[in-house]
Amino acid sequence: MPALIEGFSEVFGILKELTSGVKTAIQIPENQKKEMRDAIADTAELIDETLTILKQHLTSVISELRFGDRQRAKQMIYELGSFQGWEAKYRQFQLCDSLRLATDNLERKGLYKLLNNLSFDQPETIQQRMFDYIGGEVNAARSVGTMLLHLAQLADSVDSDFTAVVKELEEARNEVGKWRQAFIDLELEIRSSI
Repeated sequence: MPALIEGFSEVFGILKELTSGVKTAIQIPENQKKEMRDAIADTAELIDETLTILKQHLTSVISELRFGDRQRAKQMIYELGSFQGWEAKYRQFQLCDSLRLATDNLERKGLYKLLNNLSFDQPETIQQRMFDYIGGEVNAARSVGTMLLHLAQLADSVDSDFTAVVKELEEARNEVGKWRQAFIDLELEIRSSI
């Protein structure tokens, strides 16, 4: 599962850094700071929704495997490689309009330089972090896709190594839950500062 950890830790770090930069930039007009915080909080919320869908689905697969029809569970595990609920959220996640719009607005209004001068003392730092986020979200989404493909391969081991399959699915669900909670906490932190 290291790909999932790397992808989401990158996005989480960028969003935390952006939040801190917006929070500490005292000379930014309050309405523009609010717009940025809203965009970052909306993004954290979208990631939470995405991870919630994934966690719920993994819970359903584990329940079917433990208490339901084992053949149906094998099919559900196999289908993780093309889990449509994840794909729909992935598209939203990858094309997060609110953050891109906020990025463009800051660039048009010349606020990157102001934010950088006040908060980072390096030209274009916050702008680069915004663009890194856009790349980072793709990396995070891809890492989940990689995890799902890996889990889908467990279908062949259900009969021969049932306990190991359940354990690996539970570990994946716990990892998703850990990141989901981190993004919930971040969103709450941002929204309470608005």
